[in-house]
Amino acid sequence: MGKYQLDDKGKAQVRRFHEKNSKGASNKKERLAKLRQQFLKKGQQTHAAKTTD
Repeated sequence: MGKYQLDDKGKAQVRRFHEKNSKGASNKKERLAKLRQQFLKKGQQTHAAKTTD
């Protein structure tokens, strides 16, 4: 590997660094709230499907 080439672990670290420090991205709390809503919505859909069977 060359001097400035990154392996998968290094690429992941760089990606996390840029996600954390970028101004355009939403903050962590907003992202977690959105994921939580998606999770609860998905859970309700699967629960409804199980009760109808």
